[in-house]
Amino acid sequence: MIAMSTFNLRLPLDIPWSRRCVSDDMIDRRTGDSEAPYRWRSSLAIFDYEPPEEYQNYPGAIISYLKVVCSITGYQENPTEISLKRRGLLSSWRGSAGITDYLNTLEQYYACFGAVLEVSVVPRTSRAPLRQYPYFMDFEPKKRELYQMASETSERQSRSIESLNVTKSAGTTQSLETYDIDMGGGGFSAEGSYAGTGGGFSYTAPNGQWGTKRLNADETMSSRSTDAGQEKRETFSFTTQLSQLYHQLDSYHLGTNRALFFMLPRPNTLETEHTFINGLRNIEGIQEFFLVVARPSDTEEFCIEAYLETGHIGKVPRTETREIPGSEIHASWSDSYQAKPMGDDNETTVYDQTDRYWRVQDVYPGQGYTIKDAVLSSPGYRLRYNYDKPNLVDVHPHISDRQGHFVKVSGKVHSGFANHAVGADRWEEITYPFTVDITLVKTERVQLSNDTLFMTARSLVCCGNDRLKDAARAADGVVYERKLPNLSVIERPGVRGAQSLHNAVQEGIRRSTVDPEHRLSRPVSLSQTDFAAAAFVHYVPEAQHTSVKSVSELPATVQRRFRQLQSSVAVADLLEMPLTGLQEVLDLDDQQALELRSALMGANHTPRSAREVWLSPTQEERLFGSEGEQSS
Repeated sequence: MIAMSTFNLRLPLDIPWSRRCVSDDMIDRRTGDSEAPYRWRSSLAIFDYEPPEEYQNYPGAIISYLKVVCSITGYQENPTEISLKRRGLLSSWRGSAGITDYLNTLEQYYACFGAVLEVSVVPRTSRAPLRQYPYFMDFEPKKRELYQMASETSERQSRSIESLNVTKSAGTTQSLETYDIDMGGGGFSAEGSYAGTGGGFSYTAPNGQWGTKRLNADETMSSRSTDAGQEKRETFSFTTQLSQLYHQLDSYHLGTNRALFFMLPRPNTLETEHTFINGLRNIEGIQEFFLVVARPSDTEEFCIEAYLETGHIGKVPRTETREIPGSEIHASWSDSYQAKPMGDDNETTVYDQTDRYWRVQDVYPGQGYTIKDAVLSSPGYRLRYNYDKPNLVDVHPHISDRQGHFVKVSGKVHSGFANHAVGADRWEEITYPFTVDITLVKTERVQLSNDTLFMTARSLVCCGNDRLKDAARAADGVVYERKLPNLSVIERPGVRGAQSLHNAVQEGIRRSTVDPEHRLSRPVSLSQTDFAAAAFVHYVPEAQHTSVKSVSELPATVQRRFRQLQSSVAVADLLEMPLTGLQEVLDLDDQQALELRSALMGANHTPRSAREVWLSPTQEERLFGSEGEQSS
């Protein structure tokens, strides 16, 4: 009887996944041509499998399995977007040296530094009662903390493959983690002799270790003999493998009809003398999620929605002058004002109001010092007041200007009475000394950046055998952007600097859904974002003094708004305003604000000739003379 029961139990099956839906804009529909879907856009695919009736062991519920596959990549702008038509932009800002740098900013590859995936399942029938809603009984992976640590044996990890088993209950999972090991080791020795004299040396490194190491979540010290085939028959029903990214992961809302997964790159933990930390690690590759769905037996079909947001960092360069540590020195400058009486009667007041200067180049020529601080001190004089000489007052020189290369002291002093009896009062010379304590430092110019976190979104919805193409593409674009705090992360920030940026990105992603000022009401292309507008103002300084009223091809729907604007309003004044600000200040809707921004940057400009696109006005005049002016 026991043997018969064992015979009827099947070995675990590798789940025969069936693709249910996929991001169809990533499908290459034609071969042999030069066109292909975008390389650097994230995509989603959903696979499902429903075990046969013999594995349905939950009364009143049907168990099915889902596998959601995320291809997490960086973000690169679609070159067919209106704002990337190089011809329009180049012709609109002819002669601007920075327009090419701006275009390069838009065309860059922006790595991914964090991702959020939401998966939800709902009945296909609208307005179904809550009791008919499916829910997630289990999912993997659930959590990943710190994923790489340095050790004295220089152990390194290069991948992670998680073996996943489904128990006979068909609703519980077990996982086994595998990762590679590369620990260098070995040794060498040498010796020799000549004319009876010899010597040698030897070196032995720790033993090396290479291969694959498997870590099981359970460990036991007991020893037993088992029939492996029988144990698998009695324990497991299905098995599959998940491909894991090398990152941090948290999951939420198990037991509801939605699952939330928050992914961040593994943090930097240790800095050695042979390496340095240069910012965040990115998080890109294939990440798979296995989900066990339980639905009521009277719910025939259910819809699945997968919504993926990826975080990226855009940088607008800036230059900052910084003090070189340890370069501070101090200098002291002493001078005085003198006022002498004039005239035979010795009673004429003469004022001294000449400015005094102290210059770095005069004292420390060519040494690269600049003035950090200057403090003036003077003893001050109290001139005795006389009723018939009411113009006698306290007078003190003061620092009237201080820049990096000079200090300027100004004052107005006069002669007067001092230390004489009342009957012997007379005008006499008065000296007003002062001292300036000056702090000098050496500085250097550091290239930094103003960083913006922007998030792009991708959604995929599938119900039964239908592909909802509109829903799958509805959220493809930038949906959130927010400036990151100035963390002063320079070329070699070290662990602390990188971790500060890591925390800032994490905070930005977490608060993205509750930040209405920076959350966009509709997805936009990268070229329509506040980040792109700030980059345009930086690279095209002509926008600072180009009047808005001189912009051609303004959308007709917004032209009437400009009647209230003064002619002194520059293009940069409006580009520096966020989209939400443009909408509220100028009373525009979403589409009008986007059209206005594109017009201000010249993205919708139509060139009249190829010369206008590729030649500056100076080049056109040199090549074609007056003919070029007529053609343009």
